[in-house]
Amino acid sequence: MDPEIESFLLFTESDVPPNTPHVSLELALGQILTENSDCNVLVTLRRSNDSNEGKPCILSWSQYDAAAAFMLFHHTPNNNGLRKIDIEGDPAAAPQAPLIVGGWNGSLRELTPGGSVRFMATLPKRYRRELVSGEKYELVWPGGEIAIWDWGSKEQHSGQRLDEKVPKICLPAARVTLEFNKFGLDAEAQGSPSPIAASERMEAPTLSVSLDCEKIVPQGGEVDVKISVLYEAPTGSPAITFHSYPFQWWYGPREGYRLYRRRENTWEKIEDDTTGFMIVDDPDVSINVSQDENFEDLQAGETWTTSHRLQAQGGLPDDTSVGDVFRYIFKGVKLDWWDWGDSSDHVETVVKLPCFIKGQVTEPQDNGGRPKLIVPASNAVEFTIAE
Repeated sequence: MDPEIESFLLFTESDVPPNTPHVSLELALGQILTENSDCNVLVTLRRSNDSNEGKPCILSWSQYDAAAAFMLFHHTPNNNGLRKIDIEGDPAAAPQAPLIVGGWNGSLRELTPGGSVRFMATLPKRYRRELVSGEKYELVWPGGEIAIWDWGSKEQHSGQRLDEKVPKICLPAARVTLEFNKFGLDAEAQGSPSPIAASERMEAPTLSVSLDCEKIVPQGGEVDVKISVLYEAPTGSPAITFHSYPFQWWYGPREGYRLYRRRENTWEKIEDDTTGFMIVDDPDVSINVSQDENFEDLQAGETWTTSHRLQAQGGLPDDTSVGDVFRYIFKGVKLDWWDWGDSSDHVETVVKLPCFIKGQVTEPQDNGGRPKLIVPASNAVEFTIAE
């Protein structure tokens, strides 16, 4: 966490008491928040493989518990740190009350070791009123405790009263970056599907993409966009190996990278008019995933980075002029191949790729039966052309 945020945190991983389920909180947002869009936060409660292996637990925690405690921080100009925004009318979280298990308990969740549950929380309007178009913010859950919980499943506790239990479950701090742009991406929205949303993720490893670049670019210069792929998982989670090429130059209606230029109150999509050729009629080739540059492995919490270079002769339009504002975004991707384990676990793992290599895995076609790994859209970066 950034120093400006750390002083406001109430609970972190170091505060998790023994003999309780180890539960973490993950937050995700759509990459662009506009005046007309709902601000829904995808909340994931994820339990690690803690010491009570195989034993489920139930707990009571709702979207209202999350929304009442959110904090908002503003990225100050020129990346000079973060400033906490005081939200007018912040309510206190409602007391955690006992409940009877059974029937409709909207806040009651069941978690097995290694399992997760998801729900949507809506960011109240009082947060929206503080947002300035074109600015970047951090939405922070400072950490908290869950008092109403117990070991066992919903079925085992059916009809019973669920009371406060000591020690309480510690839910450590979490954060997510959001950007507000009142214009959105209207130009593309008229003729192209929307970017992939975090809510579309399946029960597979969680990868997220973030972009970063210089804010001011001299005319005729180049823009290096840093691309970071983070494996979001609690410490101790298994490593993953994945096909990394889709994060480089993949392209589809809802996948890959897009460049836009500001035109009055909308964004104009910039078409890539570069050309090339490839041989496509040769047989598919066998690739060892532990040795090929188009496959990477990550441990929990690690980040893999790559970059894109945009310049006059490769990305930016020929008529680029001083004052033009550009926006670059990753729309998301559905990975064609991934598996558990790092490169040492895959020394004998072979897949097939098209003869030109830079394509989707052709064998196995169904990723070995594992669920699809859906990576949602990234944040958007903007840069301005200067003299």
